[in-house]
Amino acid sequence: MDFFQHQQKAKRRTGLLVLYFCLAILAVVASVTAAVALTLGFSGIRLNGDGANLLLNPVIYWSALITLAVILFGCLLKTWQLRKGGSALAEMLGGRLISASTNDSAERQLLNVVEEMSIASGIAVPQVYVMDEEHTINAFAAGFRPSEAIIAVTRGSLDRFSRDELQAVIGHEFSHILNSDIRINLRMVAVLAGILAVGKIGEYLLHSSGRSRRSFSSSRSKNNGLPVLGLALVAIGYVGLFFGRLIKAAISRQRELLADASAVQFTRNPAGLAGALIHIRNDGGSYLASRHAEDMSHMCFAPSIPMKLKQWLATHPSLDERLGALGPDWVARARTRARQQQGNAGSNAAATSAPEGSAGFAGTTGSTPVSSSPSQQVGTVQQGDMDYARQLLDALPETVRNQTRTPEGAREVLFALVLAGSDYDSSAQLAQCQLEDSASLQSLTQSLKALGPETRLPLVDMALASLKPQPTQARQQFLTKLEALCHADDHFSLFEWTLLALARQQLDENAGRNRHTRFHRFGAVAQELQQLFSVLVWAGGAKGSQAEALFRQHAGSLLPGARNLLPLSHCSSKKLFAAVDRLADLSPLLKGPVIDCAVDLAMADNTLKTAERELLRALSSLLECPLPPLFDCR
Repeated sequence: MDFFQHQQKAKRRTGLLVLYFCLAILAVVASVTAAVALTLGFSGIRLNGDGANLLLNPVIYWSALITLAVILFGCLLKTWQLRKGGSALAEMLGGRLISASTNDSAERQLLNVVEEMSIASGIAVPQVYVMDEEHTINAFAAGFRPSEAIIAVTRGSLDRFSRDELQAVIGHEFSHILNSDIRINLRMVAVLAGILAVGKIGEYLLHSSGRSRRSFSSSRSKNNGLPVLGLALVAIGYVGLFFGRLIKAAISRQRELLADASAVQFTRNPAGLAGALIHIRNDGGSYLASRHAEDMSHMCFAPSIPMKLKQWLATHPSLDERLGALGPDWVARARTRARQQQGNAGSNAAATSAPEGSAGFAGTTGSTPVSSSPSQQVGTVQQGDMDYARQLLDALPETVRNQTRTPEGAREVLFALVLAGSDYDSSAQLAQCQLEDSASLQSLTQSLKALGPETRLPLVDMALASLKPQPTQARQQFLTKLEALCHADDHFSLFEWTLLALARQQLDENAGRNRHTRFHRFGAVAQELQQLFSVLVWAGGAKGSQAEALFRQHAGSLLPGARNLLPLSHCSSKKLFAAVDRLADLSPLLKGPVIDCAVDLAMADNTLKTAERELLRALSSLLECPLPPLFDCR
């Protein structure tokens, strides 16, 4: 199953979630109306009617309507609380955003691992949070889309994990990002909040009736029904909790084994993931202390709450089952290690070498064959991509990497990338945009020129990650200055379009919004496809009849016959920005052919220049379909 099929499957899981939610609502509403009827009977009040007539009793249908309103209000309230995406959830759980300039060695190592995985997978560098008050071992990823994802880990994970174990857990979370699990996970949090809202009201009624009896003991007889109703609603809350956990288990469990398999494929090191699971099994557990642990139990690397009826309600396979999937000897090793531990963490031998004869996940520990088309490589990470990411980060001078870790330095890096790619006088460009022409910026520009063009896109992603936490106004001001600088030399290059497109995607005022699929056929976006493919034809250097022939050959299958190559004068950066923004709302299964066609057009001259490769990777990122850095174009 490829990336686009996973996305389509995620959409089907959303439909399944809606179905389960409706069934849970019916069960809760029916339970509440029955509880109201019983409470009134307990208080000596009889309802008029019987059978079908009883359902038309005002008390019954108003109880049902109020219950439905409570559930919907709970959903809407949680949706509003999570409107900022993954960062809102991380902060709700007490997460602290790790500064890119942190001096904490464990946090620095975590950021390095995330940067490495981001470069290898083609995903924008996520913001990283640490939950300082959680001393067990766990982690989760969240967000509405890959470009706005966050990753959060507990302090216990940072304290216990080796680098290999940390990398395996981050690989697991990146799999959830790539497979669109993070979006449905956030939706599930909001949906389940509504189902549990009835039980919370029952708890409030119980506490209220208790305070009322203590303060007004003389009126106790008037409140006999209140504690009974409160107790009934609490019981119904557990009905809602049961349905909530059942929904989580139905949607979440198999995804964890898939994410484990992907983590092994990304890292080529089953021992890293096994070591992380053994730590949870033997050392510190994974349960969270936060009162929101129940809300997001389906999102975590390992269970965040104790679970009864595991066969039916568990959101994760058992640790032994996950270890067994890595290889036949890992469970035995975990048990041996547990017996040998004597009050400390002990040796990490079980987490640094694979057991002899371990097969691991089938097909993931060896080399992976090259895919037949670029779209089939979307959302994948091969060994070459990981090696490339490590080598690139190692090759970056520490001074340059340090620049990307602060907002001020990140802005200078992005300005310097524009200046480094221009033949125009840099001082004149800066003066035209009313930007300071500092010695440090000129020195940085020369350093980036010496590094070569292959470092540009990773530096862009690393710098943008440092600017994301800035206030909206500061981000907008920066985008205005960056766009002015790109246009200052009267030559708008492919790289400048790529840089601006990625900066807008991650920094503008709509960066964190939840996008929805709006277009289910190519005809609905024919104008946008025509604009994109025309730009790619002209960018490749083709002219005249050759350009028209290329357009018909590669784009003709996706466009109506009346759509021809646009003249160069009708192709502009502004129109291309608008076109790609609409194409991002295509149905997942339609995005693959668009990417393949774009690569075919760029490869029409049998060469793929660095600027074209950057443009294609930026296009894929803007469509939320990340291409790895070493994607094959054959």
